This record gives sequence, structure tokens and C-alpha cells, in this order.
Amino acid sequence: MVEKKYRLREVRVHLTKGQSLYSDQPVDTPQSAFEVMRREMALYDREYLCIVNVNAKLKPINFNVVSVGGIDQSAVAIPNVLKSSLLSNAAGFLLLHNHPSGDPTPSSVDIESTKRVIEAGKLMGVQCLDHIIVGADKGRYFSMREANLADFGEGPVTMTAEEILRVSDNSKAMNGGTKKMAEETKREEISIKFGKGLADSFTSKDGKEFVRINIPNADPQDKSAWSTFVLPAKMVHENQFGKGLWAKIPADGTTTVTKPVLKGQDEEGKNIWEDVKMEVSNVELKSMVEAYKTKDPQVKDQEKEPKESTRGKLGELTKETKEKPKPEKQKVKTKTKGQER
Repeated sequence: MVEKKYRLREVRVHLTKGQSLYSDQPVDTPQSAFEVMRREMALYDREYLCIVNVNAKLKPINFNVVSVGGIDQSAVAIPNVLKSSLLSNAAGFLLLHNHPSGDPTPSSVDIESTKRVIEAGKLMGVQCLDHIIVGADKGRYFSMREANLADFGEGPVTMTAEEILRVSDNSKAMNGGTKKMAEETKREEISIKFGKGLADSFTSKDGKEFVRINIPNADPQDKSAWSTFVLPAKMVHENQFGKGLWAKIPADGTTTVTKPVLKGQDEEGKNIWEDVKMEVSNVELKSMVEAYKTKDPQVKDQEKEPKESTRGKLGELTKETKEKPKPEKQKVKTKTKGQER
């Protein structure tokens, strides 16, 4: 009798080459890869979700079309995003998707899905560098990294695996480019206002313009360093009188706030500072920046020493002068011509 044998088949997973995109310039930086992808994705009539994988030196390796229609709110989506990065032994990746309507403004679903992709990348050791949304019109795009809508740094994982791979009750995909979602996004924006003296413009190493906004400490007696946050320069505008600045940010988004903390001194007696970063909701950020508006008027009056007006001082001096008794005039004796001297 022949003994029956059972088989366990081996399979091999590997990358296969697809179509290539070409450029007149070397594709050797994330920015150059984005330019190639942007020109291509601006022509698509449906939403495509793509990633560009890069090596440790940020040189593009390849690109992959993850899905047509965007990131679906399902447990399968995140592994599909990272699959080509892991097979390519990539150190990081750029996330890109297009809005055929032409409006590159991200929806709340776009932002939340991006945060989950970032956390999944941290777990797998592959860093998400940015999520860029491309509009149908040439030249229009939105960088979530520039807008500080998510933390793309190499920090610790802040979500559980269940949160990263959760199945949402909301079945909406990444369709922020639709007219309905664009209108919803506009309704969810909030404005923050701050003085020009609190804003410092600077240029990053890659030539992009940003504005660093300082947040004064809520307690006037607190002499510690002020917290700061950064916005792209194109998001910051002057008010109609030119005396202040304002910016619009998503109401349901978050922003990274940095506060320098004194950790001690070195051997030479120099202070050692460490930047502590914290994600705060944009609603909370607005209240932090505009805290001076919400102070109790009575508290404000107590903080300010009462100043006497010049007019009041003059009035009191006039009153005192009138009330003072007038001194009697001394009689001066005069001599007549016939009087002896």
C-alpha cells in the first residue's frame, strides 16, 4: 500500500515591473519624483492613491498605484499601502492621491486616514514623509506636511494596532475632491488671529516659506519660554487694516505645538534646552493663541494699574487752586512830596 503524502506549496512574493514615467530632469529627490507624479495624476478622471518609495538617502526607488478611489475605510487598506514599500526594502515613502474636481483641499477622512498610515509605517519601520493631494488643474496641490495637519516625524507610535486597522462605521473613502465634501470642509474651517509681533517668517532648507507663530504664556507671571507652531506662509494673511495676521485651519484637525524646556546646565554652565512637542486640536490651539480675548475684564482691570489721565490731573490742580484761601495783600505806604525822607 502506497503511503499518501500531503503537500504544502511554497509561494514567492516579489515585485514585477509596470509602466514607467519619464522626466527631462533626473528623478533623484522626493520633490523631483512628486513633479513627475503630479503631472501624470492631474490627468486622471478618477481618484488614484499612489506611493513613491525612497531609500535611506531619500532617492526615489519606484512608485506603486495602491488603489483606484482612495483609501477605503477597511482593515485591508493599510497593508496594501505598505506592501510595495516592504517588498522594495524602502526607508520611507510619499503618499499621493488626486482630486479630479481640481480642489486639492483634504477632507477630514483624508487627514484621519493619513494619520493611520503614518502610525502603521512607524510599526513597520517605514517612514511616511508626506501626503500630497493633487488637483486636476496643473500646479495645484496640497501638502499635509507643510500644513502641519499630521506629525510626519520619527516619534513613538501613538496608536494601537486596533486603532490603525479599525473598520470605520463611516464608509466614505478619500473623496474630498467632490463638491459636497469641499463644501463640508469649508464649513469645518476655523480662523485664528494673532499679532504681527508674534510671527517670524523663515525659509526651510528646501526653499519653502513658513511662518513660526509664538504663543504667549497664559499666566503673565510665567517667565518660561513661549510655545510655538508652524504654518506654511501661504496660509497666513494680513487683516484688512494691516495691523494683524490670521490663518484658516481645519476645525477637526490637529497641530504640533513645540515648547522649549530647560533641562539643566552643562559643565560650562550653559543652559541645556529640549524641545517638547505635543499634538493639540486646532480648536484648542485657537483658544491658546487668542487667550487674551477670553480673559475676565475684571482680571484685566486688576492686572493693569489705574492710570490717571492728564486732564484729570489738571482738573484736580485747578480745583485745589480755587479752594486755597487767597493771601491778603499788604498795604504799601506811599510818601507825599512834602514828607521828609
